[in-house]
Amino acid sequence: MKYIVCFIGCLATLFSVSSCTTNFDDYNTNPNQPEMWTVSSSSLLPNVIYSGATTMLNNSWMLTNELMQYTVGGATNNAVHRYVISNASMASVWNGCFIWAANATHMYEVAKMKREETDNAEYRNCEAIALTMKVFYMSNAADVFGDIPCREAFKGRGEQNYKPVFDTQQDAYSQFYLWLEEANQLYDTSTPLKKTDKDLLYGGDMLKWKKFTNSLYLRLLMRLSNRDKEMNVFEKIREILNDPETYPIFSGNEDNATIFFSGSAPFLNPFGDKNETEFTGSGHNMTENMVSLMNTTNDPRLPFYYVKVKGYDWKGQPSGESFQDTDNKGISMLNKNVLGLYASPYSLMKYDEVLFIKAEAAKVGIIPGGDDVAQKNYEDAITASIRYWQSIDPDKTPVTDEVIFFFLQNGVTYNGTLQQILTQKYIALFWTGYEAWHEYRRTGYPKLRIGSATGSNNYTLLTRFEYPTNTAETNPDNYKAAVDRLRTLYRGGDNMLTPVWWSKQASEL
Repeated sequence: MKYIVCFIGCLATLFSVSSCTTNFDDYNTNPNQPEMWTVSSSSLLPNVIYSGATTMLNNSWMLTNELMQYTVGGATNNAVHRYVISNASMASVWNGCFIWAANATHMYEVAKMKREETDNAEYRNCEAIALTMKVFYMSNAADVFGDIPCREAFKGRGEQNYKPVFDTQQDAYSQFYLWLEEANQLYDTSTPLKKTDKDLLYGGDMLKWKKFTNSLYLRLLMRLSNRDKEMNVFEKIREILNDPETYPIFSGNEDNATIFFSGSAPFLNPFGDKNETEFTGSGHNMTENMVSLMNTTNDPRLPFYYVKVKGYDWKGQPSGESFQDTDNKGISMLNKNVLGLYASPYSLMKYDEVLFIKAEAAKVGIIPGGDDVAQKNYEDAITASIRYWQSIDPDKTPVTDEVIFFFLQNGVTYNGTLQQILTQKYIALFWTGYEAWHEYRRTGYPKLRIGSATGSNNYTLLTRFEYPTNTAETNPDNYKAAVDRLRTLYRGGDNMLTPVWWSKQASEL
């Protein structure tokens, strides 16, 4: 699908047209490359899922883990944990989100065209899947950067719009919700995909896809919990949770949006090529933060996330400090055997997150039940998280019901605080894209110690990423309008200190 990725990807990342269409006529007539609109919508699905998810996986490892103190760089050139991030790294995140959202858009358009011709249920399902993945990628772009091209994105080829307007985050989220509503209505759960091997998440099971769509909807509704007055998200959360027939959501780990890489080319976990030194030795060591949260409570997930160095107990490194000031001997490392083999799975979203959303909703009064409902969902969420990690462990390290019961009763006994719910959610969100960072900015939890070597960003954990330089250069007027809003609304600018609209910080201004 090289043709499609190249052409739409350039529009998505706001490159100039010439940057992608050099020798376009020759390329357009290449008999060895499929042209746009000539491939089936289901044939686009593996690329939409696999390529986008592996990009998210790499950024979990490289960026989120370091920012959110799951890991800390162990080499002098790793500065993310000290909040030193190049614009090229930010551009990579922007490009990744928009390229795969563009491909999902094309999949939707192909499926819609075919469905309108034939009224075939499979095309309806492909439309719904494509919309879901489009929202997944674009919402991450909005959450990382703020205002983004949304409603005018990907219109270059058809409408010659190569400089799309940046939608406000409020307008972008309104559009995300409309797309997810459309997807939910499109699904025909009685008709699985014919080519089940094309679906790397659910093997063609449309009910599971519908559950993912609505679970993602819940995630994005809760994202705007600080903006209920403007968006009325609490009412929609209640509607979804009260109507499982119309809005089915995850009901067990079997519904997780998890890619189980085959272990054989081409669908391999990209970390399979890295040896243990490459996977952990260039950084990505366990942090003191995670030792304090997990080792002190005897968390059963600890040996799935990390590996002890022989002769040492669990040991972490402080985040945000200069390395010459820290003791590097015996630092625990990421568990490559669970996370980084060719067949190690990766999740876009899991059942435990849905349960934590329910726990928070009950605790703050979005849904009825108070602490009784909050505690039930809190404990079920932790249990689901433990069971997930146990299930993907290639060594099948046993975690018995008794161990889980003991952990819940003695390690993390429910104390009725929102901080506890969200801190445990943070632990469960390990290795899940940018989600822990998004949640930190939404809620202020977990409470993290900011290191003394983070002065480059004024000793403040990043509030957003800066727009890529190329975007500012190729779409200057709309870029300027977006930055002007940052200055007007948040007394900031295009930097890593200006809050995004839905964040706790912005809502309190």
